[in-house]
Amino acid sequence: MLSNQRSKHCISLAVLVVGIAHTDAMSQTVRTDGVYRSEVQRNENATDYISILRFAPDGRVFLMQAAMPARQERVCERFRPELAQPHWAKGATYRMEGNRLSFQTSSPSATTSFDGTVASDTLQLKLVVPTRQNLSYDLTFKFAPCADQKPAEQAGRE
Repeated sequence: MLSNQRSKHCISLAVLVVGIAHTDAMSQTVRTDGVYRSEVQRNENATDYISILRFAPDGRVFLMQAAMPARQERVCERFRPELAQPHWAKGATYRMEGNRLSFQTSSPSATTSFDGTVASDTLQLKLVVPTRQNLSYDLTFKFAPCADQKPAEQAGRE
């Protein structure tokens, strides 16, 4: 009988832990205290570059490309929402539903749709650029903090 109660207790704890992990995974959010950097890509001119996403606390999102090497300090210094430049692709808002993220950016040269997931500090996104070739590809972005920025949750407490 005691063994049976222990088994039930262990099962209850396991269900609780799985429930907490599931709730945590469902409450993922994007960070606004830094940038998300893609893996290195190569353009048609054989130049290495990265795509960089920056999310603003007000819901806006910005996209730019930077030639390699792209030093983090320089990216953080120049790629801030309050310094928005005409050549940056901009999105009015991004949507989060659970760990699902979607948004669209527009620039003079292209409109790009993004859809994917947020897991910890990693974005797994499918990009779709409606052109004659209908470009579509997957890209992983990793978060990199900016030293001059405070995490959103810390900034809200001050």
